[in-house]
Amino acid sequence: MKTRFTFALGIVALSILAACQHPTSSSGEPYFSAHVKPILEQHCLRCHTGNHPPAGLNLTTRDLAMTSHHRSGKTFIAPGKPDASLLLTAIARNGSHPQMMPRATLSLTDDQIGTLREWIEDGAHWPSGDAGRLHHVSTGENR
Repeated sequence: MKTRFTFALGIVALSILAACQHPTSSSGEPYFSAHVKPILEQHCLRCHTGNHPPAGLNLTTRDLAMTSHHRSGKTFIAPGKPDASLLLTAIARNGSHPQMMPRATLSLTDDQIGTLREWIEDGAHWPSGDAGRLHHVSTGENR
């Protein structure tokens, strides 16, 4: 009887642990889809798509986004290295360029910047295929 109780308690503990870890991890697809993708779609993709996006940064797919700046050679999104990622430099307005993105009237919140920083720090997991493809979302704001 005691063995069954211990076994059942162990199963419950493992289930709780698994449920708590997966959705909050910033390294997996659920985190990207729920937190990162909406920020990029709503605040960045309007301009950073197509054949000639600003600074050469196209955020439509992972492969396009994980490239380097055409002049400086610095990486836009450096997985595991938020301070080396030009994307974070631009959105946090830490660079020397006078028109860092998004425009001053459309700045990201500290929470949104923190979400992107954490995502990059944890490896910038970006799923392939349709799950990782970004689509422009109209916010109704004039840009």
